[in-house]
Amino acid sequence: MRRFAIPALVTVAVLASGGTAAARGTADQPGGKGTTPRAEDYTWADGRHVVIPPGRTGSSEATCPPGQVPTGGGYNAFDGGVIDLMVRTNSPTTDGWHAVARNTSSTNTIEFWAVAICAPGTQTQAPRPAPLAP
Repeated sequence: MRRFAIPALVTVAVLASGGTAAARGTADQPGGKGTTPRAEDYTWADGRHVVIPPGRTGSSEATCPPGQVPTGGGYNAFDGGVIDLMVRTNSPTTDGWHAVARNTSSTNTIEFWAVAICAPGTQTQAPRPAPLAP
């Protein structure tokens, strides 16, 4: 995991939560301290990089560090050229981000991984989805 400070990221995370930084409540803060997360409090988490052969499916999950919750996420893919990828799942979990994709290429192998943007807080959502069999 990498720590980074990008002020625009705070804006995106705050807008995604449906409010302004000043309007955030204390219930989602560790220990109920009521402090607004700063840009340097956000963490970028990469999931396991999986290699998906042509015609196969792969999944990856990025996990936030303890005491942090996902505020956004997605996936990355690389094959050195045109990517033939069909994403089946791209969604948050209680502690990160889950992504599943199928390589629709007949020749190229694709490297695929989930990413999560995490911020201090606690989460009370449904449990993570069950992994898909390849």
